Amino acid sequence: MKKINYQFFYYIIKEMRHNNLITENALAKDLHVSERTIRRYIKILKDNKVIFLEGYGEKRVWVVNEKLFKDNLLK
Repeated sequence: MKKINYQFFYYIIKEMRHNNLITENALAKDLHVSERTIRRYIKILKDNKVIFLEGYGEKRVWVVNEKLFKDNLLK
């Protein structure tokens, strides 16, 4: 089982708040990890409904559910 780095969650959410068009590739470069690692963390956040995509096609943007973020990840 892979070790979870909670700092990655905070960084991903911080970046999505700042730039809701950020890509997995950009996050991976910033954190010096593979895109697969970023996809795994994003999947966890999406499964817990902390983040979600809104819109369609090229107009899709990341949205952070602030209440769930604070309730679930800031414990």
